[in-house]
Amino acid sequence: MGVLYTVNDILSQVKKLDKEDQYNLLQKLAVLLKKKDANVCALSLISLSGLGSEIWKSKNDIDNYIDEERQW
Repeated sequence: MGVLYTVNDILSQVKKLDKEDQYNLLQKLAVLLKKKDANVCALSLISLSGLGSEIWKSKNDIDNYIDEERQW
């Protein structure tokens, strides 16, 4: 297992960098976070596939089902 660093350990190292390198690091972190957010969103949408399909298994006539739902 590799060495684990705390946020404070990393921050103390970042403070030693010049401003340009700190800004570059910030940009790379932002890209990394955006990629993770995109993956979470994509996974969430994929997990919705087939959701509610059990409702339609017993429905032979979709038009009739919709008419029944509109009447209440």
